[in-house]
Amino acid sequence: MSIASSLVTLARQGIALALAGAALPAWACSCPLDEPGQFLHLAPAKGKRPPSVTLPANARGILFLPGQYPDTLASDEDGYSIVAPPVPLSATRFQLRERGTGRKLTPVLVRLHVEKQMGSQDKGSFLANTGMQQCAKQEQPLTPLCSTLASLTWDWSKQEQDGPSDKVKRFALQHGLREVSDEVNAAYGLYRVEAGEGFKPGKVYDIVYRDGRRRLTAELRMAKTPLNMDGQTPFTVGVDGAARREKIRMARGGSCDMLVTLASQPLRLALPPAYEAYPALLMYFMQEKLEQRDRQQFSAAGRFTAFRYWPTVCTKIAYGSSFHGQGRELAIGECQAPAPRQVKAYAGVLEVEDSLHETAPLAITFPAEKPGQCPKMLDPVYPIYVVPAKAG
Repeated sequence: MSIASSLVTLARQGIALALAGAALPAWACSCPLDEPGQFLHLAPAKGKRPPSVTLPANARGILFLPGQYPDTLASDEDGYSIVAPPVPLSATRFQLRERGTGRKLTPVLVRLHVEKQMGSQDKGSFLANTGMQQCAKQEQPLTPLCSTLASLTWDWSKQEQDGPSDKVKRFALQHGLREVSDEVNAAYGLYRVEAGEGFKPGKVYDIVYRDGRRRLTAELRMAKTPLNMDGQTPFTVGVDGAARREKIRMARGGSCDMLVTLASQPLRLALPPAYEAYPALLMYFMQEKLEQRDRQQFSAAGRFTAFRYWPTVCTKIAYGSSFHGQGRELAIGECQAPAPRQVKAYAGVLEVEDSLHETAPLAITFPAEKPGQCPKMLDPVYPIYVVPAKAG
């Protein structure tokens, strides 16, 4: 995978790489890379039993995140990219068997467009021609074409851009590249693995995924009672205690991270009663929209953006979870005059549902600073938490 492709992959997983241009911390090199492909919401294996998940009787399947994206040869800050041919996940990689009877079931893959619902998918992808596709394998020195492609990629070290450039889009159109956005969006992202014959309440199923020599197993246990979604109260986001000023570890250019005194407001996602029985299956994403610019290099004002994290010491944050876990999040702003903002969340149980529930926005304002609470000088930091090893 090319460097540009790696950056896009991390960005799509919700990890912003704002420290490009600075050396990566030494600890990053010692952490093993995750192999692509994982079943979601599994409880750890016990004894000889494989990792398992218990689903409501009306669940349609188990969630699977391939963790793969097309090789990206160029991408810009406006959401346009030039990619290698997309390769969708194949149902032939899965085997489903009903325990006890040994009955084989027909795997069916359903692509769940979570990022589209949240408005976070790329604007457009263009298919690289044959010559451009060779750039992913190009060794130094680069050919003129590969050098041109590399020059189009967004400079991640720049926090503020000079407005839309559409440089990748213009380059793609000039070279007659075909737009393949629909194919890319259909091929990559979150899937639900269903059975053509359906899963039966009270039954147990063994699921196997194979990718070359790699083999993943999971146990799907169907409960006898369904998740009741009729007449439910909505999901809501609320404050989880008082706003405060505190020292928070944040990403910073030129060094790994630093402790900075910032304004903070703890948040929590409140669940409808029926969902409280399935906390391990809950998937949620929180976003915030600043009403004005924050002077300490926080998210751009005027649009909703995801909370972002920088992992340390091999910290893992589960897909569809947060820095703090258990439906909790932390809104942060500069210490002296933090920008007011709105926060909303998308949440649901996608083993049962096809889309997430969007909450009403919650307005947040921070109290004025008290004398001596804030330093006189602003420390320039990025809007990215540095996540301790115990987080997740």
